Amino acid sequence: MELISFLEYIGVFVFAASGAICAIENRMDFFGILTLAAVTAMGGGVIRDVVTNIGIPALFSDYISIGIILLSTTLTIIFRGKIKWKTSFLLLDAIGLAVFTVAAGMKAIELHYNFLTFIFVSLITAIGGGVVRDILSKRVPIILKREIYAVASLIGSTVFWIISPWIGIYLSSYLCLTLIFMIRIFTYYYHIHLPYIENGKIIFYFNQKKSDD
Repeated sequence: MELISFLEYIGVFVFAASGAICAIENRMDFFGILTLAAVTAMGGGVIRDVVTNIGIPALFSDYISIGIILLSTTLTIIFRGKIKWKTSFLLLDAIGLAVFTVAAGMKAIELHYNFLTFIFVSLITAIGGGVVRDILSKRVPIILKREIYAVASLIGSTVFWIISPWIGIYLSSYLCLTLIFMIRIFTYYYHIHLPYIENGKIIFYFNQKKSDD
């Protein structure tokens, strides 16, 4: 199995799990859980395929991914009472963000996309499913909050574009996977966020460790 396909399947599994966790937290029925798992896992890829006009989105022909979504959703339901929802959601979401960014970036490089298209493909594949998940679960999408989320994907994909010609696409992929994951986890843990306005003041960050639920 090619590294790109392997990374994409990991991303499908963890994003499907994060979608299922979100659905369970919102007390959806089994169909709702499966639906949210599927759109989280494949939503970004569908948006990417439609915008780049490459034909029918891979979701509708990739039976392996559909099987992975079913497996991930089933396992999440089975172990629903044995995991910490908030911690699990954060870790799975961070892994999915990193994996989909790098996998999409590798595919974009193989297709010889220019830098702007490369960035778009990497970013929308990584965050698109999460945005649809949050909208369907009536939450403000993470990328519209002050948390470092889309920015982590943007930084990682930019670094990937810069270093891959020098050290090779495979070593670059592992380094950028780690970079994106660490940025997301570190900034969340220490509550480092993008500037926002509160009570007329610009707030840059609040260095306080978050507690787990």
